[in-house]
Amino acid sequence: MRKLAVEDLPALVRYANDPAVGGNIVNIPYPYREPDAAFRIGAVLKAFNAKTGFIFAMIHKDRQELIGEISLHLLDKVNPHAQLAYWTGEPFRNQGLTTEAVASVLEFGFDTLNVDLIYGDCKEENIASARVMMANGMKEHSRRGSLVVYAIEKERHPV
Repeated sequence: MRKLAVEDLPALVRYANDPAVGGNIVNIPYPYREPDAAFRIGAVLKAFNAKTGFIFAMIHKDRQELIGEISLHLLDKVNPHAQLAYWTGEPFRNQGLTTEAVASVLEFGFDTLNVDLIYGDCKEENIASARVMMANGMKEHSRRGSLVVYAIEKERHPV
């Protein structure tokens, strides 16, 4: 993982331009085009600088290219907690790569950002995303309509 960069633009367009990504990530439209990716990279850098959102490029170790994104968004400075979000390009799903990235970003959130709680949500039918969160120790916390919210507290996160 690393900070999203301008050179990620072609891969970002290629892999985010997927109805499965646009249908599950609120701020990624479908179809996803180059102006969308350019705007996103600017917004990501702005959030990093403001320390309100940490959006990382998931980089394939062998190919050295972006294959998805993973992020933590800080939501409450008084009771520090963060929202987890991620997506993975279709050719790289079901290989354990997202599960590995979530493990790293949870560690970053608890150890570096010092948040107390990290939660993520997914649509009920998005079983793959639910499995990724559960594989990282996140438990079902609540439901909001068709969204299932998973959460993990700092003291319950394996060291």
